[in-house]
Amino acid sequence: MASVLALVLGSLSAAYAFLFALLHLTQDSREPPALETSIPFISPLFGLLSAGMQKFSIQLRDKYGLPIYTLRLPGQRFYFVNSLSLITPLQRQFKAVTFLPIEAQAAATVMGVGPAGNAIIGSHKMFENDSYLSTFVPSIHPGLSPGPGLDALNGAAIHYLSESLSDLYRNGPTVIDLYSWIRHQLTMATTEATYGPKNPFSDSAVREAWYTFEPSIVVHMMKAWPSVLARRSLHAREHILIPAFEKYFAEEGHLRGSVLAQCRYDHNTGHGLRGRDVAATEIGQLVASLVNSVGSAFWMVYHIFSDPVVLDECRKEVEQLVEQDDDGVFTLDLAKVKSSCPILLSTWQEILRYRHIGISARVVTEDTMLDNKYLLKKGATVMTVTPVQHSDASTWGSTVGTFDHRRFLRGPGKSRTNPAAFRSFGGGTVLCPGRHFVSTEVLSFAAMLLLRFELKPATKEGKWIQPQLNFPMTSSMPTPKDKLNVEMIPRDGRQWRLSLSASGKGINVVAEDVADNS
Repeated sequence: MASVLALVLGSLSAAYAFLFALLHLTQDSREPPALETSIPFISPLFGLLSAGMQKFSIQLRDKYGLPIYTLRLPGQRFYFVNSLSLITPLQRQFKAVTFLPIEAQAAATVMGVGPAGNAIIGSHKMFENDSYLSTFVPSIHPGLSPGPGLDALNGAAIHYLSESLSDLYRNGPTVIDLYSWIRHQLTMATTEATYGPKNPFSDSAVREAWYTFEPSIVVHMMKAWPSVLARRSLHAREHILIPAFEKYFAEEGHLRGSVLAQCRYDHNTGHGLRGRDVAATEIGQLVASLVNSVGSAFWMVYHIFSDPVVLDECRKEVEQLVEQDDDGVFTLDLAKVKSSCPILLSTWQEILRYRHIGISARVVTEDTMLDNKYLLKKGATVMTVTPVQHSDASTWGSTVGTFDHRRFLRGPGKSRTNPAAFRSFGGGTVLCPGRHFVSTEVLSFAAMLLLRFELKPATKEGKWIQPQLNFPMTSSMPTPKDKLNVEMIPRDGRQWRLSLSASGKGINVVAEDVADNS
């Protein structure tokens, strides 16, 4: 028995010595310092699995106070960036530290693009300036950058939301599950605006297929046996979602859709994608346009209506923009909300700061010196965990852990926060091109609810509760675990006419927008 114990202890000691030697022999002194090495390669894995990446990253920031560090996992090398001073230099290294390989992997694993399409999207030429991936974001600028294409897209989304709320308004008080209802409203408004009269999501079977597919995105991305672990999700994508979009493009539905839909189709076909592969890329666009916007809209509505102070201030701000026609109809041009409701906009920004759980990952394609201080090795992954920047008291002050709907208001004597600290829409070459659309959509949705409804929790106590949370790995926003039933009560008998005039302007929601408009 003693000999067996000695053998086991000896084996463990030898294994530890091997891992210790492997770590130190393969860790360059110029790299960011390696943390959690008590059991090399294993301790970081336990930390990530037990606490989750967001919480574990904050714990390591608070424990070590390093601007950047390395976590070594089996077969993987991760660099975690904490310091704001390193984010701008990192964004300048957009060729050597890039998101493109991750996008190419997502096309194959999440979207289900076939071999011919992947040969185009994920080719060795992906880093060249004229490649499919390098030219994708510029190709969709006419549909998402401030201008006629964006105005039309937002106008169509707001038209759908206005009509839907009018139906509820006429039906009188209604009890809803808040998250499910908002998910449906935002899903339909966004897809109706994007795809036009032949919107595949008009079919409830397609909507249900999307709701089935979405929760297992991470299984597809990690190639973790989706045919077994995400069988229903895989079936929904292959047999319902992609065929629906094949039909859409075969019937030339995009020609009656938005400028955005047309730009994406032209980009795909211009680079040689055909048929099913063109349809499959729409899965990626649905992920980009729906996954985060639904959660963001939920928290916007929740924080406004669950706090009497926020509700009163935001409602008064919107009501001051209302006019009354000679025929007694109350009107509001929602374009004014973008520029004349600073408290509502600040509330939106604070939602994105306070609730955001997003993670930005980029791949190092060649050995690179970051800020002339830190060696980033080829093949490693650089992680920027947004909650790390959004929970930094040195940046946001002592109230960093509190929801403050006025935090982003500018005024005399109020110091300006470092713009790089607000990371909800990314930055640099991975700055979200859809930020103007979703910001206008959610602000307008909130404004319409403020004018037309009271929202009361349908609970025995009649009080708002703090929902327990899910933390989806592929979403930048947590979602509620349980139903949150709410009664929607029409406020009065007014007749409303809500519209969005063409402004040609976006919303100054991130530092890059302020710079562009200055």
